[in-house]
Amino acid sequence: MDLFAYPVSLVMKFWHWVLSFVVDPNSGLAWVGSVILLVVTVRLLLMRSMWRQQYSMRKMAQLGPKMKEMQLKYKDRKSPEDRQEQAKEMQAMYSDAGVNPAAGCLPLFVQIPVFLGLYHVLLNFSPRDVSIEEAQTMTNGAFGPDQVSSFLNAEIFGVPLASYIRMPQEVMDSLHPGLVREDILVLAVPLFVLAGIATFINMWNSFRRQKAAKEAEKAAVAQVEAEDRAGGPFVDGEVIEIDGEKVERADAGTGDHVDGIVEGSVEGGVEGDADERSADRADGTPGTPARAGAAGSGAAGSGAAGAGADKPQDFQTIAESMTESMNKSMKIMMYLFPFFPIVGAYFFNFPIAIGLYWLTNNVWTAVQSHFFMERLEKELPMTSREGLPPSAFM
Repeated sequence: MDLFAYPVSLVMKFWHWVLSFVVDPNSGLAWVGSVILLVVTVRLLLMRSMWRQQYSMRKMAQLGPKMKEMQLKYKDRKSPEDRQEQAKEMQAMYSDAGVNPAAGCLPLFVQIPVFLGLYHVLLNFSPRDVSIEEAQTMTNGAFGPDQVSSFLNAEIFGVPLASYIRMPQEVMDSLHPGLVREDILVLAVPLFVLAGIATFINMWNSFRRQKAAKEAEKAAVAQVEAEDRAGGPFVDGEVIEIDGEKVERADAGTGDHVDGIVEGSVEGGVEGDADERSADRADGTPGTPARAGAAGSGAAGSGAAGAGADKPQDFQTIAESMTESMNKSMKIMMYLFPFFPIVGAYFFNFPIAIGLYWLTNNVWTAVQSHFFMERLEKELPMTSREGLPPSAFM
């Protein structure tokens, strides 16, 4: 844990030293400022990575229709050589678009050690089973005994920054004579509740925007699938001309149902064309629509549809299944994770300073996301055909 704690304490010590030229270094304002500026420092260092994350996710959404076109291109080519060629084309597509699918991992991997390091540092200002008098003579990361003593004496609204809800009464007496638990609760409860609310708002906005973006991407992919069945690109249900020649539809009745296919795909999956609508189900029930891609090709007829049910899932289907599972997990976390600062304040003895860090970090996230999305809409304007509406967040 010292591996994470020492760099965090070093940054806090630097900002506390800077603030000492402006305010009393022993005041709560100096130490609150050092915690807030620690958040600012970490988030500024991560800003480029966060931008690349948002940029890559937006570009990935744009590539959704193109990936579907590639899937349709290789749908009847299943040899190992074809699979390798498809993988190379996909890598080239990512490279040309400047997309890194792993770009979203770095900010998370950095912020978690920072939080753990800060948690360790703040707890070690007043270690368990050590009196306040003894703690004032100890070091804590980059902080010497003088800074440790200064932090322990720092207060905000009359409550020590090192205090926590379940602090023993004898420790409260030595930390701040006359301090009672009600004083800590008056500050800690609103602070950690606000931190939890801010966490929920950020996660809810992220989930809502990702869901809207996914629906728009489905519509764009459905357009590609419908065009593939129609025999070429179409507008208002009519196949357009390519190089002066009108492209014939792969199935005679497809054009009459193109608009319905695209609309239906967003709500309940892409349905089959006119010929597939009249196909019998494997169990003999007539008139049941066949799912597009279930047999690999609509022209294969109902017999192929039955054979397609036994085929193993392709990469795209597996990826979609994993994405759906992740979305469900994220939705669950959206309702559970905001309780973590509240639960941690009681069960894990989060000091007041941790609540300040948590709230500041979430406020920064909300503001940064707003400006990032405005910039993305200017640099990567998107229509539903490309994968996302301009207002969608990713």
